Amino acid sequence: MTLFIDKIFLPSVGVDLVFNMNSLAPYSRSSIIFDVDFGNESITIAQPRTALSQKTTFRELHLTTIIQEKNKKVRFGIECQGFNIIDQYLLANKTRVSAVLLKYKLPVEETNIRSAFRLPLSTKHIIKSKILYKNFEYDSLKDFSIRDVSFNGVGIIVPKINNNSNPLVAIKVNEEINFQIILADTDEEDPIAIPIRALVVRVNPRYSERYILMGLQFINLSNQNEAIINKFIYDAQVHGLNSKN
Repeated sequence: MTLFIDKIFLPSVGVDLVFNMNSLAPYSRSSIIFDVDFGNESITIAQPRTALSQKTTFRELHLTTIIQEKNKKVRFGIECQGFNIIDQYLLANKTRVSAVLLKYKLPVEETNIRSAFRLPLSTKHIIKSKILYKNFEYDSLKDFSIRDVSFNGVGIIVPKINNNSNPLVAIKVNEEINFQIILADTDEEDPIAIPIRALVVRVNPRYSERYILMGLQFINLSNQNEAIINKFIYDAQVHGLNSKN
């Protein structure tokens, strides 16, 4: 399939900047396209809510967007070689705003969002969870918290509590745990609870003085549950863009 950039990345299209896509801890920032210059291979976007600066560092940077393709939604992306901050970008209505000029290189490719995109949590799209560990149940409302969620896993923050007395701090890399993720859209009546077997793929005990960061990878998702998580993340992305504009 030939992907034409001038059919995908156009003014007013909602986009996500994905940092360090192929790392263990990618993250993204939502924005919208102001202007494109295909001849010079550059795209100007709105400054994200969490603003970029000349001190922003990364190993990889991609600009991505979601489009409808037949019966499914697909994320496409292009690699960016760098960016420049425009402090006073002039919009069509004569308003001046902060913008970011991106230099990209072809080709446009379908992005493997399963490992590349992590969704920050919001007040509308709420995620709760439970962990069953050594015959005890732990709740994200009191025993740990969710930092982010992706199509293939979650990042959780575990408090150490009084010199490592929290039992969850004993979890090691390569352990498998029973995990339940609960997806709640505040516009819907009932949350959706999905039982998942998860593999601990990352433990960072030096995340902060009081907390440990753990990365959990989903290892037994059915196609149906994967589709549910897919839709939840997509709806949250769209809501995030609409909330900005």
